[in-house]
Amino acid sequence: MNRRQHERLTRPGRRSSDRRQATAEHRRVLLVGTDEAWRLLTAYVFEEAGYVVYAAADAGQAVALTTRLLPDVVLIQEDTTDTLAMATQLGGGSSTREIPVVVLTGSLHSSDAHRARAAGVVTLLPHSADTEVLLGEVDTLIPDAPRVQRMLKRRLLDLQELARFYRSDMDGQLRLRRLIDHLQIAILAVDASGHCIAASEGATKLTGYSRLQLQMPAVFQSAFGRGYEVREESADARTTTITTRTGQDVVVYAAAVAEILPGFHVAAFVAA
Repeated sequence: MNRRQHERLTRPGRRSSDRRQATAEHRRVLLVGTDEAWRLLTAYVFEEAGYVVYAAADAGQAVALTTRLLPDVVLIQEDTTDTLAMATQLGGGSSTREIPVVVLTGSLHSSDAHRARAAGVVTLLPHSADTEVLLGEVDTLIPDAPRVQRMLKRRLLDLQELARFYRSDMDGQLRLRRLIDHLQIAILAVDASGHCIAASEGATKLTGYSRLQLQMPAVFQSAFGRGYEVREESADARTTTITTRTGQDVVVYAAAVAEILPGFHVAAFVAA
């Protein structure tokens, strides 16, 4: 392993593997610990299992990364004085409260372990001799539904972040619409009047309608009219029903963010 590869593995924050496309099949884990060797070994095991891996060296960095990146699980190397405060902070966040926080402890019966569980933290033995056992235990803590919902939130939050670099005029909206058109996840954009102004490749595959058809008010109302108000204020996901071009009703998870640009609202969908 050369020096550059080693630095990518050990440096806290975003890892090179995070650039892979984040789909519902790619689970995400945030590793929190000061021990570089533990982060290296654990990251390797989780990446081999198909996870996207992030790393944080301390509780403050862990909270910041969890809030921004919405991993599917936070795995802490050992119980520290900051663990309870971190769990409390994450448990109070609207986007992070459902993310399992796991701490490795030398004894499941210690007073620290009892306090951690009372704060909603999952305590596990480190299994230092068998990291595959640890991987299997962590896998069971990630329900499919919240994981898919987090994936939707990530996509919308990413778009919201990207929109900061676009001008708020018509040219900026046009550029953002062109970006959305090429996305593989089902994304729609609507204007201030509720008319569809952009539809991704994923939206056309999900509904069976072409992009131009979805931008027709009658078609848009037929597909999404029963279900979803796109002008919501947060990216919280919930289930709704859409109607495809063939007349089939499909239950989907849906999330939306309002005003990523003036009069420009976006919604994301994925089959439940």
